[in-house]
Parts: sequence; structure tokens; C-alpha cells
Amino acid sequence: MWIASKNGFVSIVQHRDKPDQVLFRARVRKDLESLFPKESIIETPEADYGFRVHVSKQEAVSVISQQVWEIDYPNFKNAIAQNPEQRDKLSAYHDIWGVMWDYAKNH
Repeated sequence: MWIASKNGFVSIVQHRDKPDQVLFRARVRKDLESLFPKESIIETPEADYGFRVHVSKQEAVSVISQQVWEIDYPNFKNAIAQNPEQRDKLSAYHDIWGVMWDYAKNH
């Protein structure tokens, strides 16, 4: 699962060995730090996502639910443009939006 929020861009996947856990993965450390300020972030420089946090599925539900409660904007890209910590991703989010727009027009 990919999640783009005011806190950053993360990928969430099942832990390979622990069925009750997931990995939150990020390409930049700050995106995990904003979600997990007390957790140990594991650096994986050889991987496509260089930073990871292992959490229980229950904790993942709590983190994602909190993200929903904190939505305070009617337009995501405009909110990113106003967020100094995440503004550097605005161009990438526009690219993703455009790719999915083109996909929708062709299906």
C-alpha cells in the first residue's frame, strides 16, 4: 500500500516472517520520523526504500487512522504546497496525479 499524506510518502507491506507485523518503508528518513518519532528507524541503503520501521498491524491501523483524523484540507496537492517539510515532493505528486489521470482516461 502506498500512502501519500502531509507527513510524507510511505509504502506499507506485510513483514515476511511475522504475520502480525507490517513494514512502513520510506525513501527519505523524515517521512518515517514524522509518523514514528519514538521508533527505531532501520536504514537499508541497498534497498529501494532506504528506511524502515517494523510495527504491529494494530499499531499500523492506529497510525493510519490518525492520518485520516488529521485531514484538514480540501485539496491534497495544495496542502503539500503549504507544508515546508513536504513541499519538495510537490512535483512528484503532480507527476503521479498526471500518470493516474492518463490511466483513467484510457480505461
